[in-house]
Amino acid sequence: MSVFSDFDWSWRGVRVRETGAEIRFSRGLILDVWRGGLYIIAEALRPKAARLSGLSFAQIKPRPWYLIWGALRQGGLRHEAEGSVVLHFSDQTVTDQLSLDDSLHINGACTDISKSHVAKTFEAIFGYDLATDPETASGPYLEKGEENGVHDATIETRPKPAAAGRVYQRLIDNRTQGGTVLDYRCPTVFGEIPLVFLKERPIDQRFANLNTRVRITTADTCFSNEEIEQISTFCAAMGLDWGGLDILRDAADGRLYIVDVNKTDMGPPLALPLKEKLSAVKTLGLALRDGVESRL
Repeated sequence: MSVFSDFDWSWRGVRVRETGAEIRFSRGLILDVWRGGLYIIAEALRPKAARLSGLSFAQIKPRPWYLIWGALRQGGLRHEAEGSVVLHFSDQTVTDQLSLDDSLHINGACTDISKSHVAKTFEAIFGYDLATDPETASGPYLEKGEENGVHDATIETRPKPAAAGRVYQRLIDNRTQGGTVLDYRCPTVFGEIPLVFLKERPIDQRFANLNTRVRITTADTCFSNEEIEQISTFCAAMGLDWGGLDILRDAADGRLYIVDVNKTDMGPPLALPLKEKLSAVKTLGLALRDGVESRL
């Protein structure tokens, strides 16, 4: 099946069929397609890791624009009809619990990544709230959709009734002194954080799926040991064996907030230089290989 069948195309842009997310054509999109395509070609041309194990897919096979595509190549996991490792891969926000056999199932228990479920799980692990009540809110807060990949957050300043299919969260002050906002995108592998993408964008585009600067660092430069343990516990509670966490640190109280979970994260980030893209995917592939090897 052609990769183009994953999208509905129009003169205005494209719509992702599985999630309903819409991407409008723009000059920035053309640049992103070029940078993403260059990475895919470079990854496809470099040698794969030595074979570790056979891998089958419980739902769909990851396309090359997903971060795990390159990680599987560099981790030595090859597709076969009945592999000893099963990857549960779907962009749907809520999925059915499939029956699990004796194979190693990756994300088999991660069936709900809705914003409300993320917020409830976060509060249970970290002990403080991300969610807020829009009817009693006294300051700026966020309203956004429950679904995966919609990027439709808006800042509200007045109390309002809660609407079905919408979630309400406190507005995290993640601004930098350079006039940008800073997100920690944390790829996680069996609860570990092999690296962190530091993603920056202008404040007026804080909710856009666009980054003007991306750097790579390590978890221990961003988080305390206690926070790293809490993040790992959060992943276990979500059933997340592989995925990307969007984490913000609030300038007012210094606390971390996990605001989104993506078990089918795209990447590596387009604004990252090509050499660093390949290095990041190699690091994640080796972490995935180690995690799978220790569990088989």
